[in-house]
Amino acid sequence: MTQPVVIVDPVDSGAELAPAFAARQIPAIAVRSIRGGTWDEVNEVGYASKIQASHFLEIYEDGPDLVDLLRDHDPLAVVAGAESGVELADRLAAALTPQVANVPALTRARRHKGLMQEALAKAGLPVIRTLNTASAAEVTAWLADQNLTDAALILKPAASAGSDNVHHIPPGEDWKTAFDLILSSRTKLRAEANETVIVQEQVFGTEFAVDTVSAAGEHVLAHLIRYNKTSAGERMTVFDHTEFLPFDPEQYGELLAYIRQALDAVGIRWGAAHSEVMLTPQGPRLIEVGARTCGGPVLGFSRVATGSSQLERVVEAYVDREIRTRSYDFRQTVVPIFLIAPVSGILRNVEQLDQLRQLPTHLSTHMWLGNGDHILRTVDFDTALGIVGLAGEREAVFADYQRVREVEALLRIDPLDPME
Repeated sequence: MTQPVVIVDPVDSGAELAPAFAARQIPAIAVRSIRGGTWDEVNEVGYASKIQASHFLEIYEDGPDLVDLLRDHDPLAVVAGAESGVELADRLAAALTPQVANVPALTRARRHKGLMQEALAKAGLPVIRTLNTASAAEVTAWLADQNLTDAALILKPAASAGSDNVHHIPPGEDWKTAFDLILSSRTKLRAEANETVIVQEQVFGTEFAVDTVSAAGEHVLAHLIRYNKTSAGERMTVFDHTEFLPFDPEQYGELLAYIRQALDAVGIRWGAAHSEVMLTPQGPRLIEVGARTCGGPVLGFSRVATGSSQLERVVEAYVDREIRTRSYDFRQTVVPIFLIAPVSGILRNVEQLDQLRQLPTHLSTHMWLGNGDHILRTVDFDTALGIVGLAGEREAVFADYQRVREVEALLRIDPLDPME
């Protein structure tokens, strides 16, 4: 029998992995990293939030016998389908497919945002000044020592995703409320307690996603995406839109070189990586990296923008042991627009969005919420109502962007009954 690929948490963009491997006659086995429940109990809504059982030979949960169960299948590779599965995928790969595994000793540095910055600093790369602590007194002392007492700060959990509980603190203002909130909360990603808080200086510039695929330590560019965010009160964590860009070596060569060094620093040698980076006047600074494909429907958007995506390259890396799709050929502007709920309540007239399909540049509409659903005010990636993708000539795309916002304003959200 053909060796199968093991996919840990094949949800979000990772839902596309099994069909892509199947196209190369490689079967797949799914592993849930969360024991005793389903993914939906942690990640209730969102793009491809449910495991598609028909895609897999078997579906296993994490447990003490998991390595032995999987060893009987003689897997070709172990791949993380989503951020929640990164650490388990690392452990399984080290045990089952060490020839195509990332550096085991740096597993935590690929998830923990404090250790991530430490790994970059050890490699001699410029970093964002960062403290990882559970002590408010230590924060006060560190801010004074780093001359950051009156600086803009960012506070966030050490190991979550999707802008979960990320707080932007204006210069000299109260950071302790956000600090205490994070420590008293659990992550959206895996419902784990936050044992520490990441405190960072806030860096300014233009934020990008640089998405790559690696084979034997060689990192190939798959997506270059510029972020555009807006605020939800004090939190600058709401995506307005993103834009796929052509790769100009003169303009972005330093950015890509820095990301390749950062991937080396955190021990990524095989598979996809999603790196978020701020290009500051002083040069690029890594915000964080995830050892998995970029989330949401981005793989499809990338194929329209460039003719390929991380997906094809991931399959090549593990099946062919090299990346054959090496060129980055920009074809047209693609802009995913994030639909924003200004208040929490009950969504009533999602059919208003149907008229967007008549826009000249309309590519696709992805809605994971419908009429009658309780929705939350959009404060981060995970609370967006959905995504509308536009594609075509850039000027026409941004003309249609305005129409998307006009139609979005027609959505009716009834406030929740306070007795519910």
